[in-house]
Amino acid sequence: LKVRTHPAHGPYVDGLKPCAVRNYDEVARLMDRGTQARTVAATAMNATSSRAHTIVELRVRRREADGSEVSSKISLVDLAGSERSAATGATGARLKEGAAINKSLSALGNCIAALADRATKAG
Repeated sequence: LKVRTHPAHGPYVDGLKPCAVRNYDEVARLMDRGTQARTVAATAMNATSSRAHTIVELRVRRREADGSEVSSKISLVDLAGSERSAATGATGARLKEGAAINKSLSALGNCIAALADRATKAG
C-alpha cells in the first residue's frame, strides 16, 4: 500500500476507504478484521513476527446542542520491528520482507530526524 499526502487533508493510504461505525462493537469487529489480514511469520527470533506496519485512524465527530460539530482524529500506529537478518535466520521472501521493513523504519527515522533538526533550528 502506498501512503500519499493530500494538500488539504494530510496523509492517507491509497486505496483504503473509511468505514462508519456507531459503537465500540463495530470498531472491535473492524479491528478483528484487520488483525486477521495482518501478515505474521515465524523467524528464529520470534514465532509470530509481524511482517507489516499497521495504521488505525479514528475520526470522531460529536454534534453539540447548538448544532455545531466537534471533531477529532486519532492515529494509532504499530510498526513492525526491526530485525537483524543474520539473527532471524530468514531466507527468500522472509528476508526480502525484513529488508523492506528495515528500509521503511530507516526512512521514518530520517523523517523524524529532519523534523527534529528543523524544530531545533527554528526554536
